[in-house]
Amino acid sequence: MNLRRIVGKGFVAGLIGAVIIAVWFLIVDTIARDPFFTPAMLGSALFWGLRDPHAVQIAFQSVVVYTMIHVLAFVAIGLLAAYVTCQVERFPSTLFVVVVLFAAFEFGFYIIVALLGQPLLGALVWWNVAVGNGIAALGMGYYLWRTHPRLRERLAAHPLGAPVDESADSYRTLR
Repeated sequence: MNLRRIVGKGFVAGLIGAVIIAVWFLIVDTIARDPFFTPAMLGSALFWGLRDPHAVQIAFQSVVVYTMIHVLAFVAIGLLAAYVTCQVERFPSTLFVVVVLFAAFEFGFYIIVALLGQPLLGALVWWNVAVGNGIAALGMGYYLWRTHPRLRERLAAHPLGAPVDESADSYRTLR
């Protein structure tokens, strides 16, 4: 697959993930009767050093600036995911490595959030972050899955990604 297609699909996948997370936290914040609290808090913490979630003031500037960083981060993740999807399409046996790296990435993300955002963790319920990340990963993965028919064919033939050696079929040799 050429670089232009990887970039295009990665950009779209990243936008899908960014929108899903943004909508998820808009819903969570609205239910808590404080729409836009999460991006305002994270923007204030990232750019103005806020450490007390009770001091958050929902301001257009902090929401927009954080949202731009959020979208850029997800586009970068989408580009990486599109590249990895192309590699799994070419070499299905790398699927296991991708799953392990995804799990390690998610775990590392939570460790970094716990270390850097300690004062703000009370305002960000961990399961809200986990559910949002899970939905975003599913949305991005579904988009990449749908746009890679060859990947679907190869993994349907070999679900674990490993090629089957027909000559060493132990079932046939036992019969």
